[in-house]
Amino acid sequence: MRQGRQQAVGCGLGRREFLSWAALLSLTGVSSALPLHATAADTADLGTADLGTAPRPPATQSPARVVALGPGALRLLVYLNATDGLCAIEAMEQRGPSGRPYTFMLGELSDALPVIGPGGVGRLPDLERLLMAKPDLAVAVTLDEQQVRMLEQRAGIPVLLLSYGDVGELQLPVFAESLRRLAAPLGRQARAEALLAAIDASLAELATRVADVEPVPAYIGGISLKGQQGLASTQAGHLPLRWAGADNLADRISESGHRFIDLEQLLAWNPPVLFIDGGGLPAVLKEVAINPGLFAALDAVQQGQVFATLPFNSYNTNVEHALINAWFIASRLYPEQFPAFDPVAKANTIYRDFYGEPLYARLRANGQGSQPGFARVDLITGEVDPVPIDGG
Repeated sequence: MRQGRQQAVGCGLGRREFLSWAALLSLTGVSSALPLHATAADTADLGTADLGTAPRPPATQSPARVVALGPGALRLLVYLNATDGLCAIEAMEQRGPSGRPYTFMLGELSDALPVIGPGGVGRLPDLERLLMAKPDLAVAVTLDEQQVRMLEQRAGIPVLLLSYGDVGELQLPVFAESLRRLAAPLGRQARAEALLAAIDASLAELATRVADVEPVPAYIGGISLKGQQGLASTQAGHLPLRWAGADNLADRISESGHRFIDLEQLLAWNPPVLFIDGGGLPAVLKEVAINPGLFAALDAVQQGQVFATLPFNSYNTNVEHALINAWFIASRLYPEQFPAFDPVAKANTIYRDFYGEPLYARLRANGQGSQPGFARVDLITGEVDPVPIDGG
């Protein structure tokens, strides 16, 4: 984190400009198509206002001590291999992986660091504990402008406000811009561009595979929102489905965003293929245990076309899982386009891009029965048949 001295990231887009830009991208669907790595040179002229409407001090250049506040902030530091300066942690981040692969990368660090607060959406840290940690920079996600200003004034440290898009609704260009803005003061620009290039390459390859397919109607349930949710919890504009070339049935009720649907709506759609997000699989299995016949009328259930994916959201979005799930979903919808496809091997390839090592077996072992990884699910008996792991 001490490599070079870079211009502060806090001197880019104004926060209102940033959010307006993100909203425009979401509405136009650009979030699934922009080449992330190729836009590196284009982001310099996006704006010169600070990340808030009021004048704010620039972020510390080459900060030696950093704290991460809010859902997804620490994940961004891990993506950049930039946790060596982490000087404190939220209690939320000490609760183990729970569907969050980035926490594996912390090792014993998470237990050794002082806790500065519980964490959570829009929750400020304990000011006294924060001051005791003596950070040079706070990296924050989901705080609002007033909270950022108050924190800067009371703690006397710059706060770099970043975003994935709306919480739990990944907008890839917004994520890419945040990754770059964080990379600059940390001297991790090369790492940021390498990761974005890897995402680009994977999406381009997947797009080629599904370019000529006839979109298959599909539904994904169990999308986490402030905890585990059942099969009625879905998302319009869900990027893994979009990248996979699927006809997301939830898009018929909204352009984007989380939605709870009625069981009657799901029965009316009657998708031929159904996916369950790994984060919500335990909740869905509880629904089946209470009422084994609840979903029995669905064609996907009767034909054995119900599959579990990896957790999309867990303390904000697992970007690597968004990409991994897209490949898995596409391989199940269009098997003829994916001969001899190994979803575990593809997952580990993407884990290596994000973390430098394969993590699939480790994540599945940590999740035990509640998060079996990729699996075929019987929504009548509640049986879960995980995809075998040949290695990694």
